[in-house]
Parts: sequence; C-alpha cells; structure tokens
Amino acid sequence: MSIAIAGATGNTGGRIAQQLIEAGADVTVLVRNSEKLSSLVRQNATVHQGSLEDIQFVIEATQAAEALYWVVPYNFGASNFRAYQHHVGNVAASAVKANQIPYVVNLSSNGAHLPQGMGPISGLYEVEQQLNAVAQNIVHLRPGFFMENYLMQLDPIRSANSVFLPIASDRRLAIIATQDIAAVAAELLLQRNWSGHSVLGLHGPTDLSFDEAAAILSQELGRSIVHVSITSEQFRAELLRIGASESVAADYVEMWQSLSHPEYSPAEPRTSQTTTPTTFSQFVREQLLPHLSQLIPA
Repeated sequence: MSIAIAGATGNTGGRIAQQLIEAGADVTVLVRNSEKLSSLVRQNATVHQGSLEDIQFVIEATQAAEALYWVVPYNFGASNFRAYQHHVGNVAASAVKANQIPYVVNLSSNGAHLPQGMGPISGLYEVEQQLNAVAQNIVHLRPGFFMENYLMQLDPIRSANSVFLPIASDRRLAIIATQDIAAVAAELLLQRNWSGHSVLGLHGPTDLSFDEAAAILSQELGRSIVHVSITSEQFRAELLRIGASESVAADYVEMWQSLSHPEYSPAEPRTSQTTTPTTFSQFVREQLLPHLSQLIPA
C-alpha cells in the first residue's frame, strides 16, 4: 500500500512526495512529465506518467493507494475552466470510489465555502462536494493567498520596481508559503489519525496588506518596490496576453473582484493550528532573491 501524490512536480506535490520519502513512506506519484521530478522522488517513488484528466490513468495509478493527495492543476488554456475543474474533480472522485482509497487530502482554497462568485475558487467548492460524496475520510485544505504568486511578478519588479495586481494596496489577506501547505499535508498523509470529513484553513503567519508586502520586498531587495492597483480590465488583458483563455481570464477577474470586496473574509478563523511559520520576508530571501540577485546592491 502506498501514498499517492497527484501533481508531484507542483509547488506542493513535489515537496509532499519528498517529505514522505524522507519519512520512509512508500510513495506513488502521478505526473504529466516525469523529467521534472526531483532526483530524490524519481529514484525512490513509483512513477506513473499521464494526465490527471485521464480517468483510466488515475484509477490505475492509484490502485494500491491507502491515501491520496489531490490537487486540480492549473490549465490556463481551458476553453471552459469550470467544466475543466468539474471533470478533474470527477476523475478524482472516480478513483477514490473505484479503489476505495480510505484517506484523501485535497488542496482547496479559502473562499471555497462559496459555490458562486469566487471564480476558480468556487470551482474548488464543487470539487470538494464531488470528493465528499465518495470519500470515507477527507481533509480539504483551504489556504490563503500563495506567496508564490509573487513569482509571477518578477518581470515588473525588475523593470518597474512595481507589483501590478487588481486589488487595493491596503487590502489585507492571509498570505502563505506553499512549503507550509506541503508540510501540513505530508503530516496528515503520514499520521492518518483523523476521520470523517473536515476542512482545515491555513493562514500563514499573519495577514498582510499589499502595501506591507511591498515594504518587505523593498527592505529585502534594497530598493523601493511599490504595489500598483490595476483595473480588472487591465488584469484581464494581461492574462490574455500570456496565454489564458477567455474563460480562465473571466474566472480570475471574478476571483480578484471577490477577494477585493471589503466584506469578504475566509470562513475558517485563524487559530494556532491554522497559522503556519514561513514569513513573507523569509520567502523573499529564499525564493525571490535567487531570481533577482542582480537587484541587490553590491
């Protein structure tokens, strides 16, 4: 029996697989491109190469699984993004049912308690329901805003000393490093001392405004970085420029509009259990600076 990890080349899946292997677990990984796996995972895990959209592939790859980590991969080219999410959710649910996988950890998002109005996050609400219908024991992880989203801002940080996002600079959100999400997921998959259906919010060490995040960037990079609030239409145009479909662009515009609304807040309250350790300063030093070393004063 093994622990199956979907999306093992992603921000969370790769780290989860590595941590499980280091803990001595029998690990199976499902990946589209095995060449992107770390050498540790490639050498120590059972590797199944295929698409998470392929129901037969996923059922066969998870036949011996005693636990499953599931994530809906990004698909910027999907002509109907919500239909794509529904299909991938159905694939996961079919595999859980066919193989009677007793434990599932599903990566969702804060805001996934809302079936409408949150763009791709509302799509994850539907995935949660699909999995709940078949899983005996499942935890839905609902983390906040990924710190890794700032990796999408490398070019404007380099060229304009700015971060461009469709949200007010004083808006505060829970912000979290994906390595902390992976650590929580790995522990749940290893311990399996939980039962039933549950939701676990994950909030990072503190809520930050986007101005505060820019100030931390400035301090760590040694130059002034500012947050620039762009319009929804500007954001949509940029998504289309980098290859997103019309459906994906519309969904992500809706998501940011909802996150910007002053009445929006995660359904899951912050507690000591949901507060993770990696600070934004630490993330900038460890993840952003390697890409931006030329910005550090000599």
